[in-house]
Amino acid sequence: MQDIDGGYGMKYYISKNDVKESINYFKELGLDSDDNLFLFLMAKHAGISMTYPVTFMTSNLSEKQKKDYLDTMWMLGGLFDSTEIPKKRCVIFPNKFSSLKFYQPGTEFDGIVGRVKDTIQKKNLTLTLYEDDENFLKLKRNYQDVVKEAYLLDKKISLKHLSTWLFRFTEFDFENEPSEKQFTRVIEKTIRKFLRITKRDFLWLFEDDLSFNRIKPSTSSISGTELRSEFEFPASADKQPEVDISDVVVRNHGISSAITRQYLELNGENPSHSDIISILESKKQIVLTGVPGTGKSRYTTILKSRGGFEKVEMVQFHANYSYEDFIGSETLSEENGTTVVRTKKGVFLEFIEEIKQTNVPTKKYLFIIDELNRGNIAEIFGETILTLDRGYKVRLTKEIDGVKEFSIPENVYIVGTMNTSDRNIAFLDLAIRRRFAFVNLFPNYEFLSESIVFDGFDVGNILKIINQRIIETLGDSELLLGQSYFIPSNPEKSWDMESFKNQFNFVILPTLKEYSFNDINAINAIIGESLADGVLDLEDFSDAFKAEFGLESV
Repeated sequence: MQDIDGGYGMKYYISKNDVKESINYFKELGLDSDDNLFLFLMAKHAGISMTYPVTFMTSNLSEKQKKDYLDTMWMLGGLFDSTEIPKKRCVIFPNKFSSLKFYQPGTEFDGIVGRVKDTIQKKNLTLTLYEDDENFLKLKRNYQDVVKEAYLLDKKISLKHLSTWLFRFTEFDFENEPSEKQFTRVIEKTIRKFLRITKRDFLWLFEDDLSFNRIKPSTSSISGTELRSEFEFPASADKQPEVDISDVVVRNHGISSAITRQYLELNGENPSHSDIISILESKKQIVLTGVPGTGKSRYTTILKSRGGFEKVEMVQFHANYSYEDFIGSETLSEENGTTVVRTKKGVFLEFIEEIKQTNVPTKKYLFIIDELNRGNIAEIFGETILTLDRGYKVRLTKEIDGVKEFSIPENVYIVGTMNTSDRNIAFLDLAIRRRFAFVNLFPNYEFLSESIVFDGFDVGNILKIINQRIIETLGDSELLLGQSYFIPSNPEKSWDMESFKNQFNFVILPTLKEYSFNDINAINAIIGESLADGVLDLEDFSDAFKAEFGLESV
């Protein structure tokens, strides 16, 4: 669990007030009090899925796994800080804050992992959440319904308050003093990685409220004594946590400056530029996918300028794009009154042959195919599709301008782009899917929040609200809006209300109408009734937009 790299950055913690607020939040939330809700989160941290098994049988665990489970138990429910030695009655999961029921009160903390298996298996007999195969657990197919109905009671858990509780003792190492936005961004990425929750599970488990309710950084953390004082334990000694004082740090959880630096990059849920280049170099060809506006064109521009390519060629596929355009064709010309058949290289064959003629293996070359899936890929590539597996050589069906055989050199890289929201595209040929790495890009709320200025609005939050409503209303994640819809064209990256009014009415609103098949009820649900028909008067638009999306300080 410890992730501190020995750097000399500045140490920050979640503020005491935020921790106390989260304790009160869980006291009042009203979740089912069964221990298995938070043991489910522990199993998710361990990597459990419907196909990947985990075990809590201590005889099957390595010492490292036992320590990780114990540290996870401390984070989920420990009532003691890193300088205290826990004995008995030291763990309460947040869903039992109001009832003050300890988990396994008669067991010493160091042995508490050994009781997890029994807790899970006993409950699993009456409320089946796991497939149990000789103490190796997998999630049942209906696990979502079980957790929602039996444990969450159809509620969701605030991501802000769960993060605050989980990381109440965590030390975050920053190179510079973080703002509230930056600190919260690091915490959000930390909890997503820690819990290993899939995007689909995230939607029904958590209220995605961290970007709206940020967490304050502090130079000191809450102590175990201060934490326990937030609970009204009975006066008798056998009803209170049993904790000894230590003069050294017994356990710790920290996030290194290297990790916080990585998390502060404004990539959202997307890979970094260096990751994209690394994937391309290892696979030779990739497809950048995503809804419109997620930055596919921007990534290809970055590849052109930063990838170190000697030559770059770009084409755009469309419904009428053909093998003849791509590989080559026959042309008719008249010479001395006679019709002559000649052949002409297509753009890809010409690109490849030019590279072969230069014969400089140390140089790199890039070929970009925009809107890859708008063309008939099998027909466009024809027999040359086999050569995407480097080392293959094929004989062309017809000799083209003196070229009889075709292969792709090792130093040629191919990047395709495609919009996943396009309803007019066919499924990609399986031969293409196997030969390309697919990199899905997501709307980047972080970039908008940090980089776009708009009259006190947090633009990233606005897009997040709209996209959450799209999911709830249309139920299709391929109909989200990308961040480009909210990026102004001016160099200052700032909106004034009039220019944003025009962008909203004539770009964003028509897109939503298309996505919803002009269903006025759906549009009302996504952007509000007052904005759904378009508002041209500047003052009226400003009032309606502020009323719908709120005015927040940047």
